[in-house]
Amino acid sequence: MTGRKAKKGIRGIYVDFDGCLSSAVPGDALDIDLVHLIREINQKARAGGRAPFVAINSGRPESFIEAHAQAFDIKEFCVFENGAGIFRFPANAIEMYIDPRIPASIHEDFLAMAHVIRKRFGLERQPNKDYNLTYLFPEHDPRIADVAGFINDYINERRLPYYIDSGINFINVITAGTDKGTGMRLAAKKGGFDLSSMAGIGDSDSDLAFMDLYGVTACPSNGSPGLKVKVDYVSPFAYAKGSIDIITRLLDGSIERHGQSTRLS
Repeated sequence: MTGRKAKKGIRGIYVDFDGCLSSAVPGDALDIDLVHLIREINQKARAGGRAPFVAINSGRPESFIEAHAQAFDIKEFCVFENGAGIFRFPANAIEMYIDPRIPASIHEDFLAMAHVIRKRFGLERQPNKDYNLTYLFPEHDPRIADVAGFINDYINERRLPYYIDSGINFINVITAGTDKGTGMRLAAKKGGFDLSSMAGIGDSDSDLAFMDLYGVTACPSNGSPGLKVKVDYVSPFAYAKGSIDIITRLLDGSIERHGQSTRLS
């Protein structure tokens, strides 16, 4: 597969939200050039021809993703809460599908867990999330390891069907067996497209769960070291500017699949 032009056969471009479409600054505005670019691509895809669509993925709640789907004029699908579910927008309607592995007890489980964490650490969960239990911290906060260890012990002692994903500023409690890759598989099943025909853009190690499924992959310059050695292209630009660079190169076919990091000037 070495040397295959990305332009050939790309059905869509799947982009992680935080770190790729947005900056690391909470509340920072979206890059208007990126918004216009993605809207134009999606409108061309629906107009016919061979233009790919752009879809988004995030750990954010469904209401956040639905709002940004409107901003980016996304109709194909969006994945929310780290693969817990997807949105589709056929014929201007809204369809939502939840991964069948999500337990019926999830809301009660998370309420009980959040109560214990609040009592032990004085922390409040990120609001408006139904299928992930999320805690946000300042970057590299030393409490992250302590809280994650406590939650892990809590889950194991009670044999609950969840696992922990943590990073430099967050802890997520997620249903076992679900991740961004399972969300992508669900989207592909509902949308009827081949995963190998997709291009993926991510910025963190956890994004490998969906990027490993794709034909071509890339990340902005703020991508994690572990991700940079796996993708086909690392942009010299960060965040939204990096995604603009990557999407533009995917459209003109200047990113090739090499199975390793490639930097193009």
